[in-house]
Amino acid sequence: MALNGTKPRKRLTREESQAQTRATLIAVGRSHFLRYGLGGAVAEKIAEDAGYSRGALYSNFDGKEDLFVAVIHEEQARHLNVFRSLLKEEPSGKKRLKKMRDAIADLMTDHDWIVLRAEFEVGALRSERIRQSFVEVHRQQLRDGSELIKDLLRFPEVTSKLKPDDFITVIINLAHGLAVTQRILGAELSQKSTRSLVQSLFDHLISSA
Repeated sequence: MALNGTKPRKRLTREESQAQTRATLIAVGRSHFLRYGLGGAVAEKIAEDAGYSRGALYSNFDGKEDLFVAVIHEEQARHLNVFRSLLKEEPSGKKRLKKMRDAIADLMTDHDWIVLRAEFEVGALRSERIRQSFVEVHRQQLRDGSELIKDLLRFPEVTSKLKPDDFITVIINLAHGLAVTQRILGAELSQKSTRSLVQSLFDHLISSA
């Protein structure tokens, strides 16, 4: 028993320690990718700022690109959890639809996600390895997004002009492209206007009676 009366800290297992290391590297890597971009971020500096050696990074990831893809996967999982939690307790199809519309508009105008997604796209154009990861993420987005849309379409008052897969493809790519343009133009196209346009696009494609 510790002298100060507190319980000694539980010793982490090897798996828990590795998971903690990966989580820290992903969090620090995310901040570096946002600040410096995929091309400007340096693996050794990420490891240093995370409090680990260069070897620790390379024992958990194949390199900077692999770490970046891990950041994207974590972002995707977090977004999906947000959508699922928003819709889980809502029995009304009309209210579910509005919550999803607003959540998509929020996500597509979120500065961090705009930057990370744009970096992902540029990386996919330049690196075959990242392109393959982009394809995998896109397919997972279609699967996850389609399930959410199919769940909405279970309600008779909700109708869509597109199949679930097509709806997700259109809303993600058109809304993101609009959001990137807004970040570049600044005040010429406000974030509020962009959010409203994303909501209008959503309402044009899927609606409730």
